[in-house]
Amino acid sequence: MIAMIRKFLDLAGERKKQLYLAWLFQALTSICEGAIYFMLFLAIKDILGGSFTKEKLIQYSLMFLIYTVLHFVFYYFTIAKQRPVSYAMMRDERLSIAAKIKRFPLHYFTKDKISQLTSLFTTDLGFVEMNIMEIIAGFISSMAMTVIFDLMLFLVDWRMALLLLVGIIPGYLLYQRFQKSMVQCGEQKKNCQVAMIDSTLEYVQGMETIKAYQLEHSGKLAEKQVDGYCAASDRYESTLTNWNMAYKICLNIGLFLSLGIGISLFQSGTLSPATYLFFAIMGIIFYRPLEALMGSFAMMNLANASLDNISEIHNLPDEKVKQGNRPFTDIQSDVQFEDVSFSYDGKRTAVNHISFSAKPGTITALVGPSGSGKSTLLNLIPGFLTPETGRILLNGQDTTTLEHSDLIRHVSIVFQDVYLFQDTMMNNIRMGNQNATDKQVIEAAKKAHCHEFIEKLPQGYQTVINEGGASLSGGERQRVAIARAILKDSPIILLDEALSSLDAENAVIIQKGIEEMIKGKTVFLVSHTLSYIQNADQILVLSDGALQGCGKHDELLQTVSLYKTMWEKENSIKNWKLT
Repeated sequence: MIAMIRKFLDLAGERKKQLYLAWLFQALTSICEGAIYFMLFLAIKDILGGSFTKEKLIQYSLMFLIYTVLHFVFYYFTIAKQRPVSYAMMRDERLSIAAKIKRFPLHYFTKDKISQLTSLFTTDLGFVEMNIMEIIAGFISSMAMTVIFDLMLFLVDWRMALLLLVGIIPGYLLYQRFQKSMVQCGEQKKNCQVAMIDSTLEYVQGMETIKAYQLEHSGKLAEKQVDGYCAASDRYESTLTNWNMAYKICLNIGLFLSLGIGISLFQSGTLSPATYLFFAIMGIIFYRPLEALMGSFAMMNLANASLDNISEIHNLPDEKVKQGNRPFTDIQSDVQFEDVSFSYDGKRTAVNHISFSAKPGTITALVGPSGSGKSTLLNLIPGFLTPETGRILLNGQDTTTLEHSDLIRHVSIVFQDVYLFQDTMMNNIRMGNQNATDKQVIEAAKKAHCHEFIEKLPQGYQTVINEGGASLSGGERQRVAIARAILKDSPIILLDEALSSLDAENAVIIQKGIEEMIKGKTVFLVSHTLSYIQNADQILVLSDGALQGCGKHDELLQTVSLYKTMWEKENSIKNWKLT
């Protein structure tokens, strides 16, 4: 529990003082509650001793009233202080994690990682936000009440107090065993939850295929993972219940001993009736805070696991970007690769000793089979990936020595899969240049040939599109991406399969937008369709990360067998027809 509080305080940052104040009020709340019970003992003692008078009735009533009012006042301040802090902390933490994952390399975002991040944002942060304050407050209250009760009981009769404490020793040993078992069950439950989220996301994302092929058993995998999570949760709760019952039995050993031996002490005249009655009442109340600790352990365990998951994200290494400090403001850029190699996992080389140069005003096309290293090579240019060996030069300057913000600003990218945010069309295009005026945005849209369809939207450029751009067609999303790149007006243009999966009409329109965008730029174009790139100034043929050849279309047909084979296969497909 102490370790969990430390982790939580690490998240609190500058808000630690507010937390300490809230916990102080929680302790004062418990002190007032303990004082009420002690006043009860004094009243019982006076009643049984025959010294209870009207004056003492007024005195005890006034004291009960004061402690009760203070109890609720301190409790109010506890809630008033801790709840806003919890929400503010989790707000900052969500923003901090969002900033952190932006520094992860692109290859981090695989399907299983997306599921883990989804679980982190939806489950872990929400659980910490809604529960951890109550957990810690309950712990502080339980510990404060236990200490207060101990002091009060020892003041009344140390012998009876020791008897009540007997059950704490086996209870504590059992508690230690219980923690290890519950941590293991908690990890299993967490893993099952991530697997369930993963399968659910897959089920939703594949709904188009499910409907198209009427896959009646498509939900079996999701059902299996949901059942697995249900079983893990049930196992977690049943394990908690079993240990909880054993723990309570151990604690109550002291109650049985105090009641039994207390009768003997009473009969021998060494224990007053008021003291025995007080311990009989307090013996039942005394264990409640300790039982509450065990009862809240399930929540503590889950909160601790959530805090570990949050900490794990922060401890992951950032993208390995060699940050330089040399400014780069050149209007045009030639790009040169000098013996560049890169590997994602340190085993298989994705780009292997690549050397070439590209001049402003030229188009360099990248072709090759899937997995040959085309997209990796593109991602090396803006510094999304850092070469393990070799250098990438812009106008003769090593990219690792340049300010990374300048490097990114000099590169525009149009990916195959365009992502649009749930914002206005105007703001989605303006992402290419945050300082652009509305007029400049509209001009870029016209050059990208997307002005016409934007004007037909319900609110035109102020129309808020669906998340991911789901309300637009693939060709429309591509044209918006080209408008962004035109607005950015960078000297280097990267086109990663920008014309793939488009119908002929959209392909023609987008080609016009690309032609407008690439004038005078250093352009890199990845395409599986060789007819699109046969007029490129130079074509790089890649296979397994290695450069098989570099030259113009006609030259490569004569010198590179892989390129010739790809060209022949493409032509055979064009000539294919139904028979």
